[in-house]
Amino acid sequence: MGKRQIIYRPAQIGGNQTLLNREINLVTKEQRVWHGVITSVGSSEIELKDARKGKHTFSLEQIDKIYGEVKTDY
Repeated sequence: MGKRQIIYRPAQIGGNQTLLNREINLVTKEQRVWHGVITSVGSSEIELKDARKGKHTFSLEQIDKIYGEVKTDY
């Protein structure tokens, strides 16, 4: 079994309900990386819950990319 990364740019994030409850890494335009689970996706911002149960809200303008790993059969 392998893994591959799925990368989402800001144009693919806004309103994308398939991202809900997914464990991801979020990279801001300042090159800060946040890890957590997406709890809310809106048209202009998302909310991320980190491992310490802290909630963080990011506007799409702050986000460089979001990426997550998907397990594959190959």
